[in-house]
Amino acid sequence: MQYALLALMELATHASAKNPLKISEITAKQPIPERYLEQIFTSLRREGIVQSQRGAKGGYVLAREPRQITILEILMILEGEQAREPESSQTATIEKDLVYEAWQQATQSAQEVLSRYTLQDLCQRRDLLGQTDPMYYI
Repeated sequence: MQYALLALMELATHASAKNPLKISEITAKQPIPERYLEQIFTSLRREGIVQSQRGAKGGYVLAREPRQITILEILMILEGEQAREPESSQTATIEKDLVYEAWQQATQSAQEVLSRYTLQDLCQRRDLLGQTDPMYYI
């Protein structure tokens, strides 16, 4: 998940230029194994998050604006069923019911938070934190 977000932030940074980025360009800036990023982008392309362009000037671009892509959407695409809460079992006990209830509440809270954050939000926050040379005026 972290690798996907790092790569997507690179694409979002270059979204306005509409120039595709090669996987090698992304991995030169972010510590992501190339083969793993290829797998990630295959899943994201299939779900309409990124588009691939072939050819010498090919690479990947975001299929939508960064403000339209939430972290929750990325999580659900990449983690799929693993990101969902466990199902209630037929052999319910008080303990299992309590664990299931706690898991449901935690999952719901996490999904609410992740649905509020977009790629654009992450990029803006990164840019804000990256301003390490504050200007002081007297």
